[in-house]
Amino acid sequence: MHSYEGMKKRHGTRVVQTIDTPIMIFDYWELGDAFLALLVILVFGIVFYEWVAMLAMLGLVVILVPAIRRRGEKGVFFHWPYRRLGMSLPGLVNPRGRRAYSD
Repeated sequence: MHSYEGMKKRHGTRVVQTIDTPIMIFDYWELGDAFLALLVILVFGIVFYEWVAMLAMLGLVVILVPAIRRRGEKGVFFHWPYRRLGMSLPGLVNPRGRRAYSD
């Protein structure tokens, strides 16, 4: 059987296995924003057939959310409701009790 180790060392390039930045579309939208926009089109455009609601939600998802994400700190959509609305999520990461394990 042939070994490709020599060819891999001479011609190959090392690639980091983790992605430290989100996958971007046109350097403005994250991949999650695109899937969320497709979900809005599916729900409001096809299932309920509400064009005004679909356009309003698309405007929110495609224009407002990336602008807030660029100006805010990382995780702004996850931390804001917990801090402002006094929400708690008991579970494996933050069990209910006297000692807080996160945030």
